[in-house]
Amino acid sequence: MAGGLFVLTIALGAGIFAVTMAIWLPTVKAGYDSRKSTAETLSATIASSGMDAAVKQYRDLKAAAPATYNFDEGELNGLGYQLIGTKHFKEAIRIFQLNVEAYPQSGNTYDSLAEAYMNDGNKPQAIANYQKSLQLNPKNGGAVKMLQKLDVP
Repeated sequence: MAGGLFVLTIALGAGIFAVTMAIWLPTVKAGYDSRKSTAETLSATIASSGMDAAVKQYRDLKAAAPATYNFDEGELNGLGYQLIGTKHFKEAIRIFQLNVEAYPQSGNTYDSLAEAYMNDGNKPQAIANYQKSLQLNPKNGGAVKMLQKLDVP
């Protein structure tokens, strides 16, 4: 009995450690990332100069300073969802389109773009992008649910 409890305690400790690392490691890693946030930079540009200037700035920075700025997929995705949260759907669509352009093999980028189109009321584009997301990631249950919600067989 004591041996069994000991093994279960070790297994529980290992599980807690694994979950803790999975949750905190990305946050700690981001804290040590010295690159500048493209999301913050583009957000400031959108506020001061508009979306066209932000799109141009993104492309210019990516060409001129790829090591200085963080061009990870999550940067544009986060900015796009911030724009959705403030009901700036057209701007969110443009940001998600940039992310699709940068990461064309990511089902997540198409899924996010589809959500922006859906929130903007563009059902055909939402459907097309959810389908593309599902094509790239057949395990995307969220896209399946959204396609069902949009009455796509």
